[in-house]
Amino acid sequence: MRYIEIVILNLFQDLNGIRSRSKFGMTLLLVILGVSKGAWAIPEMQKFENYLNELKTLSGDFTQTNSKGQRVTGTIQISRPGKMRLDYNPPSSLLIVADGKWLVTYDKEADEVSYVSLDNTPAAFILRPYIQFSGDVAITSIIPKGNATEISLIRKEEPDAGYISLVFSNNPVALKEWSVVDSQGVKTRVVLSQIETNVNLSPDLFMIKSPNLIQQIF
Repeated sequence: MRYIEIVILNLFQDLNGIRSRSKFGMTLLLVILGVSKGAWAIPEMQKFENYLNELKTLSGDFTQTNSKGQRVTGTIQISRPGKMRLDYNPPSSLLIVADGKWLVTYDKEADEVSYVSLDNTPAAFILRPYIQFSGDVAITSIIPKGNATEISLIRKEEPDAGYISLVFSNNPVALKEWSVVDSQGVKTRVVLSQIETNVNLSPDLFMIKSPNLIQQIF
């Protein structure tokens, strides 16, 4: 598997399957317990939930950067609930499509396809029918960044598996970027640009061939 494919899987693969001998889990729990009262006191948190739940479609560009500073670009389309498409610009030959059940990575140059259950990926949180910063997830930090707010979350059942951070502009409210940090501290960041929301997107963008029994391994 080539390096860029590993980067993509770091972004979308099941964080439940990543483990580390480090004390990441304990550190993360301490972060949860130690979040300052000031952070929790940030008003209007509901507006970010409302924005995501009112977001039906999204189309634009993205820039993805890994922990080594390597950068790739492409276009993104999201159709909630459950569907997403990322077309990577050359020299990358990757295409990633979520159809509501599967998240598929297709390497067009190598003609290789891999399937991961969408429910077992960080992408599933953004693509849920109803999004809330509670329930099976917990907020670990809320960080004001000028006219933006960064919200970091973990899965309650797997606090040592890693976390996802969402960055929103405050006025107007909009999703600007997200990042995923795995249990070993490896970070993959996706920054959005030229975004249009609630536009018409063809269902054909999110159509994939269902995996066979051999491919259904996640």
